[in-house]
Amino acid sequence: MRPFWPLGIALVALPVPRLAAQERRVLPGEILRAEDRRPLGGELELLLRGLTSREAPVRARAARAVGRLERPALAERLVPLLADSSLDVRAAGAEALAQAAQGFRGDSSPGRRGAGWPAISRLLGERAVSEGNPRVLGMLALSLGRLPYIAPEEVAIAAERLLSLSRRVAEAEGPLLEVTRGMEMLVRATSRRSPPGGVLLARLGELARRETGDPRVRRRALAALLAVRSIDSATRESAARSPDAETRRLAALAGASLSDDSIPSVRLEALRVLARAGGTAGCGRLRRAVDDSVLAVALIGVDLLGAACATDSAAVRRLEELTGAPGGSWHRRAHALVSLARAGPARAGPAVAAAAGAPVWQTRMYAARAALLRGDTALLRRLARDRAPNVAEAAIAGLQELTGRGADSLYLAALAVPDYQLVLTAARALGGTPDRGTAVPALLAALERITTERRETSRDPRIALLTRLRQLGDSTLAPRLRRYLRDFDPAVAESAAALLSGWGGSPARPEPRRLEPEAVSLAQAEALRGRLLRFTMASGRSFDVELLVDQAPVTVARIAALARRGYYDGRTAHRVVPNFVIQGGSPGANEYAGDSLFIRDELGARSHERGTLGVSTRGRDTGDGQFFINLVDNPRLDYEYTVWGRVVSGMEVVDVLQEGDTIRRVRIRAR
Repeated sequence: MRPFWPLGIALVALPVPRLAAQERRVLPGEILRAEDRRPLGGELELLLRGLTSREAPVRARAARAVGRLERPALAERLVPLLADSSLDVRAAGAEALAQAAQGFRGDSSPGRRGAGWPAISRLLGERAVSEGNPRVLGMLALSLGRLPYIAPEEVAIAAERLLSLSRRVAEAEGPLLEVTRGMEMLVRATSRRSPPGGVLLARLGELARRETGDPRVRRRALAALLAVRSIDSATRESAARSPDAETRRLAALAGASLSDDSIPSVRLEALRVLARAGGTAGCGRLRRAVDDSVLAVALIGVDLLGAACATDSAAVRRLEELTGAPGGSWHRRAHALVSLARAGPARAGPAVAAAAGAPVWQTRMYAARAALLRGDTALLRRLARDRAPNVAEAAIAGLQELTGRGADSLYLAALAVPDYQLVLTAARALGGTPDRGTAVPALLAALERITTERRETSRDPRIALLTRLRQLGDSTLAPRLRRYLRDFDPAVAESAAALLSGWGGSPARPEPRRLEPEAVSLAQAEALRGRLLRFTMASGRSFDVELLVDQAPVTVARIAALARRGYYDGRTAHRVVPNFVIQGGSPGANEYAGDSLFIRDELGARSHERGTLGVSTRGRDTGDGQFFINLVDNPRLDYEYTVWGRVVSGMEVVDVLQEGDTIRRVRIRAR
């Protein structure tokens, strides 16, 4: 990368270029389409021209689009926006610069980053000194807090800048929240290699004890202190008395005694801390928790009994009782099964065998997990042939861990099943197999079959298959694999190039032919403004989601289009992690089954607060229509996953959703 800004240009003096009179006006819809295509060549030039548009909304939209490319070399084109006459553009420019700098995250030394890296940090810091608008100052603080710092001195300078900003905006609630978020991001990302100084910790402590104003300021300060385990007893007890449930949950996480709190999420966190304390002193409380009126809390109690109270005979007896308890949902019995297999493997045998024949496939999947804990390879072999791919996948993962090469025939059979997660697990399990003559043709057949489907969301299993072919095959396969250099997925093309180059001869060069994304117009996104998605569950209960058009217009339009065609009808909540997220919308009820085309990330400043919805991904720009709902504030997900919606009614319905609960339908409606 070539160095830029070598003369230390005074930022406030930078003029904002304007389009020459003869150049065609760049339209907002063109920016939207170009960003969605993750551009090269002419489309990139359109985005860069948008940065110099006469219209402030176009400049701001173009800035976000350029930043989301995460190409540090383009930061030079964003710098003039920091001095723009429009505060919206200045804020967008600051956010875009920080996003462009994320492209440095793979470089572990300042030398490899070149002169562009210190320039970004320096210019954002200088603008923070000269900027007068509180809202822009908030965005500058968010940007400074999330830059990918390396050296301790860089972190120290960033901390000083954020401290200064926190005092400048102390009376402005919105900007103070963003500054505190910036401090939390900085501490969370850098504390392991560069522990925060006393002055920063003291300021965070002040904010964590703040009992007035926006409670989110206090939450973010507490989260920062929790990240470095620096919450003193006075701060913890002050937070434990807060009327704000999220603040009390963080207090429980810090060790406050809140296991009888009226709010389930607080009780749940207190139970986890109790179990982590070790010993059997808390086992009585955990035994009582399995009968909590809220199933999510009861299930955590069940899980923790097996992990923390294996030497407590009363706990083991209670788990045995639960595995055979009649009636009710399958969840408590299934969780008790795994917990008992962990605490008393020998005593779990009959219950595990019975669960392996249960009509509910999720129960059989839990039986596979319990069989792994018991070392029961015979049962795992049986479950590896289960008709439900998720059960077979859990069994194969267990067999690989227990037997290694002892079940290759089962792994090979799984390659023929049309389930991406199962194929991926089977391909990984075949690593090192001595039966190359059988494995290589099966791997090739699976790769070719899945490739003909032309689904972007097949990336993970196809790369796993190529990786295994690289290990087990040789250059005689090159003629059949050369076609993947021109694959529709750039990541697959790069994997094929690495494979072919590794087999010798001249270096292979990827030349991907990308699939065209389904076009989304600005008009389509705008038509959803003020609309809601109503999720109606099989229980008949429902919740409404506001569509955040300004934050994620393309994502909103694509998810709305899926809803219109009934894509989500009949899907399930396949992943439920208490006090974290609920994930759903997968046709296969697993992480790897989704819609055929990727949804590109639209990362922005909206935080992953309780009740917001995000796009589930497996790396940048790999959304597949699956979504997750944040059950609590999850700031560590900020700028990693797109936020596209917010539950505005029915959060009490979301709170009680459990694994396997079915979505009857999703429909668009007016507010």
